Amino acid sequence: MAKISQIIIGDELLNAKINDLNLQILAKEIAPLGFDFKKCTVLGDNFDQVTQEIKKQATENDFLIITGGLGPTKDDLTKSIVANALAVELVENLEAEKIAIKQYKAFGRVFSRESSNYHMLPKDTSPIYNPSGLAPGIHAKLGSCEIFCTPGVPRECEAMIRDSIVPMLKDRAQSAHELFVCRTHSIPEETIFFKLCPNLWKDLEEFGKVSSLPIISGVDITINLKPEFQNEESRQKIRDIIEATEIKNNIWTYGLRSIEEVIVEEAKTKGLTIGFAESCTGGLASSTITNVSGSSSVFLGGVVSYANSVKENIINVKEETLKNHGAVSIETATEMATGSRKALGVDIAISYTGIAGPGGATPGKPVGTVCIGVATSEGASAERYEFRGDRMRLKNKFCQQGLILLLAKVRDL
Repeated sequence: MAKISQIIIGDELLNAKINDLNLQILAKEIAPLGFDFKKCTVLGDNFDQVTQEIKKQATENDFLIITGGLGPTKDDLTKSIVANALAVELVENLEAEKIAIKQYKAFGRVFSRESSNYHMLPKDTSPIYNPSGLAPGIHAKLGSCEIFCTPGVPRECEAMIRDSIVPMLKDRAQSAHELFVCRTHSIPEETIFFKLCPNLWKDLEEFGKVSSLPIISGVDITINLKPEFQNEESRQKIRDIIEATEIKNNIWTYGLRSIEEVIVEEAKTKGLTIGFAESCTGGLASSTITNVSGSSSVFLGGVVSYANSVKENIINVKEETLKNHGAVSIETATEMATGSRKALGVDIAISYTGIAGPGGATPGKPVGTVCIGVATSEGASAERYEFRGDRMRLKNKFCQQGLILLLAKVRDL
């Protein structure tokens, strides 16, 4: 199996100015190709250190992906570093210049050699087209290792890997690679594997390497399938094994689709419309659903009822309900769902009211408390939950829990 690794370059990653997304991008794009992804190394803008790491990894891998450091400023050292590792000079490359001129024009700008070095590449290397930015990538070879350099900007890195690098790697892929993924909700992994299903891991290992990944809404159980089990008969056997356990009712899909994608697809199939009334999530649920292409066929709208006055005047939450039970209560969440369903004219409405913190806690209602309501033509109800985390994590947990309830209701109707 061909070996591949990644080097990510940038001081900004090590001093916490930005979060890296490029490891995730590369892993997602190369996963189906069947390569052995050995490691990812993050380094600062240190010329000698990165040079030595490239030389080292070139002896250990068949392919090496380097991200970052292709811009025009002094701290963008990747071209010079790669040239140093290859023991060559930077030279003018007409193909790279043509790419740069084309991209500058597409962005309404004019390329200039005086203000950009995009026309320079290490000798005997080739440029890689950048469909989402200005800087061309680099395709080089050091010994038997092929090297691909991409910009560090995630959208540029992703587009270059997907559109240019993956097609080249496909020709070199040696074996098929297939992941079987079971997505669950509301049960932590230690409960699944040590309490509810103590034999599940061992049972699944027959089919390939098993891994468990906690996600915001639950746990992904993943099997890297052995070649002999990459068929529908084996996939059905795996589903049968999992669904014979205590977690059957906590499975919301197989595969890598997000919960919002599943909701939109299944609501569309049933001809159902949905909407939200959001307080503590501040529109996050509506934003999440509308990230899905085609969501307009099922999502009609949402109300961000952050203030009590909006709850009362727009979605008809009773003043006495707020006074007697508080904004964060099952009673308020139920009325929010009922009122928003009527106001929006949808089949299913989900409401959120909670405390994301760090302030706002009251006796009996700590930070992390959320009440989520569901309303349909059959009536309305709400549930109370308590989660832990900082403000952003809690908002995401609240949002995902509501989407879990929404998917269940879509399937019930």
